[in-house]
Amino acid sequence: MRLIVVKILLVVLGCLQLSIGHAKTVEFNQFERLSDQLGGRQSSVYAIYRSSHDFLWFATDTDGVLRYDGYDYEPWSQYLFPSGQRVSYSSLLLSSDEKLWAATWGNGLVSWNANTQVSRRYMHSTDSPASLRDDRVQTLFQDSRQRLWVGTLNGLSYLEDIAGGDWQMQGLPAEHPLRRQRIWWLAESNDSLWVATSQGLYQLSLDLAQWQHYLLNAADEGPNRQNEIRTVAVFDEEVWIGTDFGVFFFNQEHQQFEPVTFPAGADNLSQVRSNVLLSDPFAADDGTFWSGGAGGLYLIDRERKQYIELQGGWSKLAEVDVRSIAFDSVGDMWVGARDQGIFFGRRDRQNFTTTIDSDQLTALGLPDQRATNVVYYDADDDLWLGFAEGVLHQDAQTQAWQMLSFPPEDFVNQVETLFVDTDDTLWVATNTRLYRADANNPKKLERFTLLHEQLALSDQAVNEIFPISDDELLLAFWGEGIARFNLTTQTATWEFQGLAGLRGNQVYDIAYLEQFGYFAVTRYSGVFQRANDSEQWQSIAIKPPEASGGDDFLCVYAEPPATLWLCSIEGVWQVNLADGTQQLLSMKHGLPSDRVVGVHADNEGFIWFLTSLGLARYDATTKSIINFGLSDGLPAEVMLRQSVDMNSAGRLTVGSVKGAVSFDPAAISLNPESPQVALTELVISGENRSPELGFAASQLTLAPEERSFVVQYSVLDFHDATRNSGRYRLLGADDEWSDWSFNREISFAGLAAGDYVLQIEGRNSQGIVSSQPTELAIRVLRPWWQTTWALVLAVVLLGLAVYLLLRLRFRALEAVNKRLDEEVQIRTRELEQANAQLLRQSQTDPLTGLLNRRGFSECFLQTQQLLAQRNEAIALVLLDVDYFKQVNDRYGHDVGDEVLRRIASILQQRLRKDDFIGRWGGEEFILLLPNTDAESAVRVCEALRKAIAEMLIEVQGQQLAVTATFGVTAQADAKVGLEQLLKHADDALYQGKSSGRNQVVIR
Repeated sequence: MRLIVVKILLVVLGCLQLSIGHAKTVEFNQFERLSDQLGGRQSSVYAIYRSSHDFLWFATDTDGVLRYDGYDYEPWSQYLFPSGQRVSYSSLLLSSDEKLWAATWGNGLVSWNANTQVSRRYMHSTDSPASLRDDRVQTLFQDSRQRLWVGTLNGLSYLEDIAGGDWQMQGLPAEHPLRRQRIWWLAESNDSLWVATSQGLYQLSLDLAQWQHYLLNAADEGPNRQNEIRTVAVFDEEVWIGTDFGVFFFNQEHQQFEPVTFPAGADNLSQVRSNVLLSDPFAADDGTFWSGGAGGLYLIDRERKQYIELQGGWSKLAEVDVRSIAFDSVGDMWVGARDQGIFFGRRDRQNFTTTIDSDQLTALGLPDQRATNVVYYDADDDLWLGFAEGVLHQDAQTQAWQMLSFPPEDFVNQVETLFVDTDDTLWVATNTRLYRADANNPKKLERFTLLHEQLALSDQAVNEIFPISDDELLLAFWGEGIARFNLTTQTATWEFQGLAGLRGNQVYDIAYLEQFGYFAVTRYSGVFQRANDSEQWQSIAIKPPEASGGDDFLCVYAEPPATLWLCSIEGVWQVNLADGTQQLLSMKHGLPSDRVVGVHADNEGFIWFLTSLGLARYDATTKSIINFGLSDGLPAEVMLRQSVDMNSAGRLTVGSVKGAVSFDPAAISLNPESPQVALTELVISGENRSPELGFAASQLTLAPEERSFVVQYSVLDFHDATRNSGRYRLLGADDEWSDWSFNREISFAGLAAGDYVLQIEGRNSQGIVSSQPTELAIRVLRPWWQTTWALVLAVVLLGLAVYLLLRLRFRALEAVNKRLDEEVQIRTRELEQANAQLLRQSQTDPLTGLLNRRGFSECFLQTQQLLAQRNEAIALVLLDVDYFKQVNDRYGHDVGDEVLRRIASILQQRLRKDDFIGRWGGEEFILLLPNTDAESAVRVCEALRKAIAEMLIEVQGQQLAVTATFGVTAQADAKVGLEQLLKHADDALYQGKSSGRNQVVIR
């Protein structure tokens, strides 16, 4: 039944305009234009479709159909049009029967069956009234009755699945007005379909029996664009339309179009064209939706029918003609643009805030966001931050910041620790000196030399300050040990000096547990404990004997009553002192990095880990780990050693190489949704068979000769896809899960005939694991010789085989004996080679590839005997990298390791083949120069010193240069022992260090 067309007058609601309110804190403050296929080329992206599998699909004019899995854009046009013709696409849709539908501009409608890998094309035909109305397809829509609607430039058609996957095109009655209109968009309410056309809005009953027509400008009906509706959307049964003149609400009760307006006071703002309307499914019913059009993205308040002022203006992407919008599985926004590709807007969850912003730093005369080495809250909740230029102080009451700079004549590049004692004295320990200030009224930092004087120390760094009572402190000195200082008597005494024998050793951190006493972790010597009833520090074992890695720890954190957390380069150790158990948490458990540099508990029952690749939150109850990186709002992923503290309100502040951030652990916003895992690529025996996977393949059959294949998978969480990881197992071959890995390829070779199930679990960047594994059932067919008829034939031939075998028995025994002899010889050679390899490894330093102490000592003895027989001279050189600790402290151990490798390379390139080079320990190298007198040795070392000084290493965009000091001794009589030569060389080295470094000294 056809209803009379009702012409509705435009009602301008200017009288309902409200005053401008505050700008809405929108969750999308920055958009990134992708530089891949879509962004790098001038593509127009007319549709973005998120499938139920969480893939994103893009319909473009120049790049065809692309499927995005978080890592790659997979071209799909080759499957839709196997001929390879270039096609412009306008819309996409995936139906429930695993068919991909693609609307094209000029090539009709095409579908691709994922189960059969067959495409089918629907075109306009003048001979069939039920055919597609036009080959220029504008939009696709599937309604609640599973009908697939196809809107074209010349009318509306629909398809129905009439026989389990056999979709047939249906046409509206010949007199129906929607057979002659340009169809822009479709939407559905509870009882109607809403169709946006070139001549107004149509309401169509779901049984298609009734329709009604509404005009935006009834007075201008006709072949013009005054009544063109470009898009329509239904939000909670409210109908909204987008036009060239802006966005309108359709009042169904009064059959009126009510315009969305700018609030009163927003001068010189005109209505803007709208191409797409979409609500944010992650916006928690905030009563808003987005409009995308020629002026970018606008946010609209449904209740007020007004545009919402955003941060920085009224729109996002103001220079972009928006044609499509979609939200991915984690709520991030994807925007398709005309001639500009695609833009990605990451949802800002605002978990972390910069502790001190750029404007405040500028006001204090400081560079923007420097490395923050120390974070400390005092008893009054004042915040103290330590970095290269000095100490920043924030008063807890006034929130005002103050800068305390180091004296300009002092060379300080790192604050090691901060502490405010019970007398309100601020202690500042640096890599060179100790400073103090009045914490209540800090004016300046003053040198404090009393401890160094009493302990007969030079300018050794203080690495840690730890209170043991109101009037006593423990202070850890670099390379020495731990001293106790009495605040009342102002006296210092050594408490522990067990580190002085190992160059570069130091106490990194001290912690205390009431039942167990004090614990100190060191750089090279493991962990020491001082029990409450003892004055002695004793070395204790933390790692089990079978654990890898050395006894180096980076921090210790005490969690009462009996737990210690210890940072290391292989993860973080949790030690229960009550029962003696320990466990190592590492990347395979969900940490973003094995290098853990800090630990702190919060008031919510979580443990926070600082790593070299971001923050991690550990729930000891569920054993789950949530990770946070750059995509979550951190200024940098590289956290600094134990640069973390919490105030009395439970607010945590952490330091990184790009400043500090603060956050409330109780207010952390997470997306708890588990990611889906999808198979994205299949290569069998070198042939790409990815289409067989479809969109969610569940089984795979391999021919007998196809026993090797490679599967690639994707974790479909796009928040920070590069940090997603996965693990797998192949049931039927191995029931054990693999370790978590960032590698997305799984390869198998030589599978025996039988049935297997490949299970894959995914984990997103925050550590949330997929709710259930993705499974692929794999059947490897048996070869012909394992079939029944082959077995029967084998039995027949068995008798003949036995006869032949008996005849050949004697010859076979001879062959076996010969083969055994050959195998014995092979095994003997292999054993000799293995022993030689083990010997080389035991004598080689793994970092530089040079001789280690053992290897060098053995080479020295052999060479000394030979030189002594010939009465030839011998020279020994010790060289030490100057200020190497500062390189490590400032740039990290990775840079320090690179410095050592580069120096080793220079030594290898410039010395003779007969010379021997070794790494003697830490930053110290040793050279043996046979048949070399003192003058020649000095000349060689001077050339090496200059080469090292000219070496440049690029670090953080800067050129790092280092120098080295050489201690040389030469003897005409090679009978002198290694210990005596070492003493002379070490004395010369010490003299060179004491007199300015970067020189060659002979003794």
